[in-house]
Amino acid sequence: MENGTRYFYVCDKNLPEFYVCGNLISEGGFVHCRRRFDCNVLIFVLEGTLPITQSERRLAVSEGQYVFLKAGEEHYGHRAAEGRLSYMWVHFGSGTDWETGGGEALPGSFSYLLPECGTAENLRRVGLLFHQLLDYSRQEELYRRELLSCSLSLLLMELTQEALDGGKKAKPAASPVVFAAAEWIKSNCHRQLSVSEIAEAVHYNAEYLSALFKKETGLTLIRYLNRTRIDVAKRLLLSGSISIKEAAYSCGFTDEKYFMKLFKRLEGMTPLEYKSAFYKK
Repeated sequence: MENGTRYFYVCDKNLPEFYVCGNLISEGGFVHCRRRFDCNVLIFVLEGTLPITQSERRLAVSEGQYVFLKAGEEHYGHRAAEGRLSYMWVHFGSGTDWETGGGEALPGSFSYLLPECGTAENLRRVGLLFHQLLDYSRQEELYRRELLSCSLSLLLMELTQEALDGGKKAKPAASPVVFAAAEWIKSNCHRQLSVSEIAEAVHYNAEYLSALFKKETGLTLIRYLNRTRIDVAKRLLLSGSISIKEAAYSCGFTDEKYFMKLFKRLEGMTPLEYKSAFYKK
């Protein structure tokens, strides 16, 4: 766990109490309102960056990150978000108040423990757990209340385990050129790209860059490009009413059939199965 980071934890034998959840989407200029709740709030950013302050601590929660807003602490947006912003949120309570700690102040045992602001190591799993929670909240079933509490508990346990394993799973930082190539791919994956074009963008020989990239990441440049495109497609499929064909073309695929074949190979399910798994229209 990171030094200097605020952590929130709770020791409660009971399941958390689900209140409400949702998905906020803003095309630009969103400012989070100022408020102080008597419940906890968990926000997971899907796209963009959320500027938010909690107890005068300014945070910038970016894509793939989450923030825990503790009950009783004031939070608000200290400036407007730039560009498109999408995040999922859930309000919940517990039978015992969450405590604040950090470093040596953390207890030896707890039910859940979350950093104030953290990065989801397994984006797919955390995203699916949030969408499952949203899906259950829209249903009217016999065990709806129990399903919501159990789903919320799974989400909190997943983030707790990631926080505890963070230090153990840390990997050496990539070399500057591999990092630059990976970032350039993320920003340009919607275009038709070749290995030589990627190498030219970071001013390296294509063969040398390919070998170095494979050595440090375990993936070839083309496999990393396709993996990045599929990740973009997954977010598009869950962000609204976009079709599979539109998702494919938006993230750089010109062949819809190849996109569907690659998606199933990497994700273990078809784009349609993924889209409908935890998303209720």
